[in-house]
This record gives sequence, C-alpha cells and structure tokens, in this order.
Amino acid sequence: MSLSRQQFTLIGIFALFFGPLILVMLMRSSWWQYQPSGMKNLGLLVQPPQQITLERTAETSDKWLILSVLDEPCEQGCVEKTAALRQVHRAAGRHADHLEVVLLSQASMTPELRSNLEAVYPAFNIMDGSKTLNATLLDINTSLGETPSGLTDINTFILDPMSNVVLAYPAEANPGDLLKDLKRLLKWSDQEK
Repeated sequence: MSLSRQQFTLIGIFALFFGPLILVMLMRSSWWQYQPSGMKNLGLLVQPPQQITLERTAETSDKWLILSVLDEPCEQGCVEKTAALRQVHRAAGRHADHLEVVLLSQASMTPELRSNLEAVYPAFNIMDGSKTLNATLLDINTSLGETPSGLTDINTFILDPMSNVVLAYPAEANPGDLLKDLKRLLKWSDQEK
C-alpha cells in the first residue's frame, strides 16, 4: 500500500501546520525541560519573592536595590567586593538612576570603615543591619538550600522597588552575572512604565 501524491501532500500540510504546535506543547511540558538560554537568570531565583523591611526615602522608593551583606570584619575581600559593586552600578549606564546599592553591616560599623567605604563610592547607602533583617536574610539563605555559616554564603540580593527579594547571589558569584540580570530586570521594568 503506497501513499498517493494527494495523501502525501495532505500529510505534509498537516505536519507543516500542526508540527510546530506539537513541538511548542512538548517544550512547555514538564516532560522536556527546555528553557532558552536568553531567558535564564544567572542568580538564584527566590521563589516566592520575600519582602524585607528597609528604611527607604521617597526618592529611593521606586528604585531597584542591590543589597550586599558585608563580611565581618570587612577586610580586603570586602573592599574588593564593594569596588565590584561600584563597577556594576556604573556599568548599568542609563539604568543607574533606577538603581541603588545598599551595603548592610551585620554589626555596628566603625566610623573609619564607614568613611573608607564611602571613599570607594559615595553613592553607596550604608546601613547597620537589624536582627530582624539579618534573620530574614538568613531565612532566604536557608530556603535556597544552602547551609549558611552566617550570612556570607549568599550575601548579595536584588530587590525590586517594593522591597521583594527577587534574586540572590553567593559570595563567589561573578559581578558580571549580577550586571546581566540587573540590566534585564531594569529593561523589563522600564517597558512596563
């Protein structure tokens, strides 16, 4: 039994129209775990986003935040990290106005350390962490499946303008990954306005 020319044409038209539909259904199913590389975030997604309480002024209430928990004591690695965050903020380009960098100290900060960090980049917002805020960040750290030894395992977070923690980054994360995720988030949030 051979297919006639008309049957072959009919099968071809059917495959042409329904083939892509079937492929999309397979890609969206849990059977085939496909995610385009352009849509992957490089940080750890905090699901569901967790809201934290921060003191924000009226001028910063509509900005995205990079919240970085400083190591105690803040030594050379800590200063290098703040310099990398400065570069991320500068590299955000036209989106830098919609972004604020907050450095959070787990304990009260000495005036000398505060002045050293402000010398690295005057635009940093430096805060002393409350026990409640540190506990919230520790909960987020634990929920991401890490075994925290303090808050230094995952110590950089991206917060949306409503103070929801959206993405988290481990201490050894590449600042370029943070920048890529930030640019994508800021671009999408600009499109919604």
